[in-house]
Amino acid sequence: MDTNKNIKNKVEEVLNSASLIQSTNVSPFFKDKTLGFLFRKDEVVHTKKFWFSPKLQLATLVCVVILNVFALTRIKETTYNNNVNQFAESFGLSTSTETFILN
Repeated sequence: MDTNKNIKNKVEEVLNSASLIQSTNVSPFFKDKTLGFLFRKDEVVHTKKFWFSPKLQLATLVCVVILNVFALTRIKETTYNNNVNQFAESFGLSTSTETFILN
């Protein structure tokens, strides 16, 4: 029976403690601010940042075209035979038409 009295006393203490709860003072716009913060929809701006942007593509294209034009003009200036003769002489693969003094 002592346990029943203890339980009844504890229940009454809990109910009495609930009556001691007082209301709190809150800012009048607290609820609006909180709900606005929780449910706001941020505008998401999707920006795609590629490292190979159109400006860089254009610059690369210009460089490649300039390099090709330079290479084509360079090839037209020198002839194939001159290049082959120069290569052969540098490695000693050709016979030269020059006469040596000691021969």
